[in-house]
Amino acid sequence: MMLTSSINLSTMLGMGVLLLAIGGLIGPASGQRTPTISYITQEQIKDIGGTVEMECAVLYASDYSVHWVKSSNDRSDVVFLSTGSSLVLKDSRFSLRYDLSSTTYTLQIKDIQETDAGIYQCQVVLSVTNKISAEVALNVRRPPIISDNSTQSLVVSEGQPAQMECYASGYPVPQITWRRENNAILPTAFSHD
Repeated sequence: MMLTSSINLSTMLGMGVLLLAIGGLIGPASGQRTPTISYITQEQIKDIGGTVEMECAVLYASDYSVHWVKSSNDRSDVVFLSTGSSLVLKDSRFSLRYDLSSTTYTLQIKDIQETDAGIYQCQVVLSVTNKISAEVALNVRRPPIISDNSTQSLVVSEGQPAQMECYASGYPVPQITWRRENNAILPTAFSHD
């Protein structure tokens, strides 16, 4: 047995009730849901020359502006990459896809460079002073490089202390070990500046 019910639209308006169908969700007009970011890609570690895809899925944001923004790891430099489903950055390595069915914005970077490392934020702008955001860190692997200011050679008298320094950079941070000529490992004290 199927029950049906009907009500006149003018009766509903007279009662102060208006239902809106937005994205398949039905709710009172005065109770519009706050946009949320339901998913953001986790931290990415990629090789130079590789490709990365970062996804941001949003809910209830059809009436709001959604952006991808990149900042340096110290957050001193900010670059807007996209607004809505349009890429604003003029760099052929970057592309943006928007999937309407999942409301997901996918930022893709091809031929990754060391300078692409940083914090990528997906932002939903609610007002001039209010936004919601989620972020994903992109780290780019760099081979270890030993700096020229490392100790090259050292002459000391037997029984006297000797201090040798090795400065190395790379990602992940390189592990430094010292060995004697006979390949025996020497004790090491680490300092990460």
